Amino acid sequence: MSITERITIKEFLDRENNIRPELLDEEAQDIAKKLRDEKITTHQVRRFFDEVKSYKARLDRGEDYKKIKPLIVMLKSKAKYAATKNKKMNIFYEFIGKSIDKIKTEEKEIEKKKFDAFCLFFEAIYGFAELKNT
Repeated sequence: MSITERITIKEFLDRENNIRPELLDEEAQDIAKKLRDEKITTHQVRRFFDEVKSYKARLDRGEDYKKIKPLIVMLKSKAKYAATKNKKMNIFYEFIGKSIDKIKTEEKEIEKKKFDAFCLFFEAIYGFAELKNT
C-alpha cells in the first residue's frame, strides 16, 4: 500500500522558517474533515497524538533530537500497520506518512522546527476533527 493522494501536506514552515498560520487553520480543518468523513474514532487517533506529544515533551526537556528522530520516523510504520488492520485508517496513514516526509531534512535545527510545527498541526487537526468515541 503506497501513500495515496487524497490529502496534500504543504510545507510546515515559511521562507523565514516560521510556522505558517494557514497550517493550523484552513489546512488543519481540511484534514480534520477528511478524518471525520472516514469515521475514524478518537481512540484511533489519540494513541498517535499522545505518542507525538511524548516525543515533543522529551525534546522540550532537552533530549537530543537525533535520539528522538528514529521514533518520529517510525510513526509512519505504525500508521501503516494501523491501516492494514482497519481500511478506514488509510487516510490517517496518508496524513502521518506525508507529514513525516515533510519533516525530514538534512538540517537538524530546521527539522526540529518542522517537528514542532507538525506537533501543532496534529493538535489543530485533532481539535477540529470532532471525532466520535465509537
